[in-house]
Amino acid sequence: MSKIIATDLDGTLFYPKDKKEMIYKPNLFFLQSFVDNGGKLILISGRSFKYCQKVIRKIDRETAVVSYNGACVFDGKNVIFENTLNNKDASELINDIGQEYKNPGVFLMTEKGLFVHLRSKSKLVRQIYIWYYKSQKVYAEDLHVGEDLFEEQLKNGKIYKFMFFFGLGKKMRDKASKVTKILRNMNDNIEANWSGNVVEITPRGCSKNVALKFLLNKQGWEEKDLYVVGDSGNDISMFKEFHENSFCMGHSPKTVSKYAKYTIDKFEDLSRYIFEK
Repeated sequence: MSKIIATDLDGTLFYPKDKKEMIYKPNLFFLQSFVDNGGKLILISGRSFKYCQKVIRKIDRETAVVSYNGACVFDGKNVIFENTLNNKDASELINDIGQEYKNPGVFLMTEKGLFVHLRSKSKLVRQIYIWYYKSQKVYAEDLHVGEDLFEEQLKNGKIYKFMFFFGLGKKMRDKASKVTKILRNMNDNIEANWSGNVVEITPRGCSKNVALKFLLNKQGWEEKDLYVVGDSGNDISMFKEFHENSFCMGHSPKTVSKYAKYTIDKFEDLSRYIFEK
């Protein structure tokens, strides 16, 4: 089998959630069987490379990785590409958006983990964020809380990605979508992707479709053999680029699913398309 699956994690491979095992067993068994029969696997996610390595260990098969929405590419043996944001530019953008839109939080992803800045100074609010994050169990990134830690990483860390959090509810999702469009039109050195209540920022040229094309070229893999699957705004670029074999999860918003050729209810439903072709 020469086919290739590039799968998103949250809401896709991690659907439905299994906070004890990480990957729902039917999804895991399908992927293991796919690789054992000659298939190639790519994890493509906004998550950190460090977290994706945990997923590889869980799958227990050779796997390539596109992490931070394309800012880091791993071919299964080595990191073959990485790009980071300019620290000063990141700091200025975080400050500008905070002043203009009063977003309640920013999440910064560097080589040392996930760092959080919260607008609220309330100890209770901060504790609620920590409790919520810890409740994610196996899905939690390596979280670091503290404004001093955030500022140090903002100044000196290798910033692969950061995220503006706009709060909960439909109004905040709409606000995040609006800010994403504004940032795309006004800033030449970043990529902005909308993902629910969050706007994700990566270096210019770092997106899922660009990273996939780069990885395919380096590995000598054919685009016609690629099947892409996801569920959120940061997956739209790969739905459009590799439309012929693009799959969106059924629980995704229509603003996302309209870009994919197929809709599936469960990740393992991919088997019907892959093994029949």
